[in-house]
Amino acid sequence: MFSSKSTEQLAFVSRQLSQLLERSPLPAALQTLSDASPNHYSRDIEYLRRLLEGSAERRPGKDPYHAIQKLLPAVGNSRDTLFREFVAYVRQSRIVFETYSAGVVSLVGYLAAIASVAFVVAMIFAIYVIPTFEEMFAEHRANLPEFTQLVFALGGAGVPVFASLLALTVIAVVLFVRLFHQRIQQMKPLPRWPRWAPMLGRIAETYNFGLFLNYARILGSCGVEPDRAVAEAAALTNQPDTLSLDGLRNKASSREQLPALTELSVATRLGHFDAEVSHQCEQHVGELTLALVETRDRVSAVLKVALYVFVGGLVVAMYLPIFRMGSVI
Repeated sequence: MFSSKSTEQLAFVSRQLSQLLERSPLPAALQTLSDASPNHYSRDIEYLRRLLEGSAERRPGKDPYHAIQKLLPAVGNSRDTLFREFVAYVRQSRIVFETYSAGVVSLVGYLAAIASVAFVVAMIFAIYVIPTFEEMFAEHRANLPEFTQLVFALGGAGVPVFASLLALTVIAVVLFVRLFHQRIQQMKPLPRWPRWAPMLGRIAETYNFGLFLNYARILGSCGVEPDRAVAEAAALTNQPDTLSLDGLRNKASSREQLPALTELSVATRLGHFDAEVSHQCEQHVGELTLALVETRDRVSAVLKVALYVFVGGLVVAMYLPIFRMGSVI
C-alpha cells in the first residue's frame, strides 16, 4: 500500500503514535514521538497532529490516513481511539492488498506483453505478408482460402482491428486496476457504477461494504451511537440511502445482495449489532480476498482465451495459403 519513502515514513510514524496513544494523551504522545525521532520525521509528525485536529491538507501521493478527517466530526473527543483503530485497519488492509497487487501486476504485465506482440505480428502480416499472397494467387486467377480472407477482411485491416480491440480491452483492465489500487491506498470507496459490470461489480460492492463495516466498527469503538455510526459509515462508503440501522432492524426492508448484510440485519434485530459488526469485519477479509482472486482468475482466463484464439486463428490463416499454393501453381 505504501510505495514511496515518504509514505513509508508516515506509516512508521503512525504506528508509533498509535502505540503511544495507548498510555498517553495526544499532546504528550506527539511530543514524546517528536523527541525520539530524527528531524526528517518532523514533517510527518506535524501532519498527524494537524490531521487529528481536522486542519491537515491532503498530502501528495497515496495517503490512507486522510480519510480520518471524514470520521472526526462523529467521534467528538475520542480522537485517540479513532486513530488507533484506523491505523490497525490500514495495517490489516495493507497485507491483503499488497499480496493481491503483486499477482495482478504480474498478470497485467503478461497480458499486455502478449497483446503487444500479437498486435505487432498482426500488423506485419497484414501489411507485408498477406498482400504478397494475394498477388501470387491473383497471377494464377485464384482466390485466397476463405478462412484467410475472413481473418484478413476489410482490405487487410481485419486482424489489426481485432488486435486493437483486444489491446483496448487489456488497457481497460489496467485502468480499472489502477483506479482500484489508488482508491484502496487512500481508503476511499469505489464509485457505484462498476457494480453493474460482470465480475468487476462484485469487487466494487464487496470492497465498499468492507469499508462500511470497518467504519461502523471504528465509530462504535469511539463511543458513537449505533444509529449514527451506521448512517455516517454508509454515507462515506457509497452505500444506498436505504442502509440504516432502522432498515437493518426491519425484516421487510433488509437488503440481501450480500450474505453478510443479511446476517447483520438478523443480529441487529436480536440486539447484537456491535458483536456482529466486529465479527463481520474479521470475516470480510476472507470474502474480499476471495472476490479479488476469483475476479482476477476469471478476467485472466477470458483474456487468455481471446489471445490464444487470436494467435491460433492468425497461424491457421497464414498456413492455409501455403498448403494451397501447390494446387494453385
